[in-house]
Amino acid sequence: MNVLAALAAVRLLSSLVLKGKIYRAVSAIAVLLVGLCLFLSYVLALVGLKYWGRVTTVDLASTYAKQIPEFLGALGYHPLVPMVASAAVISIAWLSVYLFLSRYDWIPQLREKTSNVVFIALPCLLIAIASISVVTLSDRGWGRLGEPFSLGIFPEQGTTAMQSHPLELLHSSRIDRDEELVRSNYVASKAAKNSNVILIVVDALRADHLSLLGYKRKTTPNLEVLRYEGHMSLATSVISVCNESSCGLRGLASSRYLDRQATKPVTLEEVLKKNGYRTNLIFSGDHTNFYGLKDVYGPVDSYFDGASQTTRYINDDRLLINRVDELARWDGVPTMFHFHLMSSHVLGSRFEDTPSFGPEQSYVGLVSGSSNSNMPELAANFYDRGVLQVDRVVGDLLKKLREQGYLQNALVIVTGDHGESLGERGRYVHTHSVWEEAVRVPFLLMNFGNADPGKFETHSISSQIDVAPTILRALGMPIPSTWEGMPLQDPAVPRVVYFQQAQQIGLIDARLPNSLLKYWIDLREGKEFAFDLQSDPEEQKNIESKVNDLQRQEWRRLLANRSAALASEYRENLLSRANKPASH
Repeated sequence: MNVLAALAAVRLLSSLVLKGKIYRAVSAIAVLLVGLCLFLSYVLALVGLKYWGRVTTVDLASTYAKQIPEFLGALGYHPLVPMVASAAVISIAWLSVYLFLSRYDWIPQLREKTSNVVFIALPCLLIAIASISVVTLSDRGWGRLGEPFSLGIFPEQGTTAMQSHPLELLHSSRIDRDEELVRSNYVASKAAKNSNVILIVVDALRADHLSLLGYKRKTTPNLEVLRYEGHMSLATSVISVCNESSCGLRGLASSRYLDRQATKPVTLEEVLKKNGYRTNLIFSGDHTNFYGLKDVYGPVDSYFDGASQTTRYINDDRLLINRVDELARWDGVPTMFHFHLMSSHVLGSRFEDTPSFGPEQSYVGLVSGSSNSNMPELAANFYDRGVLQVDRVVGDLLKKLREQGYLQNALVIVTGDHGESLGERGRYVHTHSVWEEAVRVPFLLMNFGNADPGKFETHSISSQIDVAPTILRALGMPIPSTWEGMPLQDPAVPRVVYFQQAQQIGLIDARLPNSLLKYWIDLREGKEFAFDLQSDPEEQKNIESKVNDLQRQEWRRLLANRSAALASEYRENLLSRANKPASH
């Protein structure tokens, strides 16, 4: 209503100084601009809810708006085509509004029936009302009931802190108190190895598309050379805590599952800083405006992401290469670099000179499938080209860091924040499932120079939350007591790891000999799934009906305990299931 009041005021004032066709033309522009802004705000809200689980914020939208040609190019469209189409649609819309106002405009009729004093006072009153509303907008506490427009402007008033996964503030505040105790009591190690840490996180990197880990295509030639040269200490896969970036990156940084997330967690970056490290975050993509990820990592010595510059497309990994070129030569102070790559992401820029594996097509926007029977192959070719480019960027980064002395004594870690669907079961992209392709990511650890990560044990299952503890164990540093992961240098023990994506919540149970059982529930559809990943790694045979009731009820109770902080409806649903026998 406030927007409409402001629009009416502008039109009333313009009618005082403009007449006839000029007035209608200007008035039509004003109506069109307001209409377009409202339309775009709701379209972006729907896009954000569908792909990211929350309303698209103004900051995030404006970041991409500045790079529309590059963004369209990354999606495989020539920028000129949609721009010309948009101009044509806007012109038609303006003409339609102009013709409508020429016949049904209420302002000329009001002008004839009211005095000059009243006609001038009315727009002034409307402007005053709209101005007061704008000034007080941030104090209204829209919260979960806020409509998309307000939540886009004030994202902090929404309760969804991790895309599809809400955090209960009371529960998180209790965790924050524990975190503050750990933070204040943490004592740095005087005997730490102080090797440099190069953490490379690749967006949407699924483990089974790396030739290093057995994929049929040669997607990781540079990494395989490093393994041949003896730098590869660990090459395995781990289960991500979810199927999207926000909670995946939180899980990596804070070694916690979703239900134990603090608003200000003790992170790997913070622990290294307490141990005397310089910490440098260099990200492709936008972490500044995307769910406040920049603040999650805690205080660092330098921060850069795609939103920090305007020279390249925000998701172009050449930004990282350019940034590393500007670094000074290593001066001996232990240093951490945390890189984030976008080359394998569907929105990541593919370089023109990156070889293709065949005909390809971006699969952005498909989500639930395509009528094109060749789409899985086209999507796989597009994705694999991105993985090949990841390998190239990693190679370039390490080459430059070696030249600047940082690899004289360094641990290098390559992992992913979540997986990616490429047509399996008719699904594409991420943020929607917990199948293996969606949650299994690589975990590679390399050592250079004097760095020694120790010996690694063979674990039947590992989690994304194990990455940070493994790094600290390799450095000989104390692991924060609130972290849930385990170092992979420790002997393997029977364990359960957890994962969740929205209403799909599950676990992998490695406690039974000669089996690796994956169980999950889709609370939205009321379906249950169970697979033995030892004999069925591609999850083709659902053995849920063969699981005995005692085992099923134990799994349900475990999941109910892990979902308590995420949303009350999850817990109630899971507890009701845990107390009921199976129905077939």
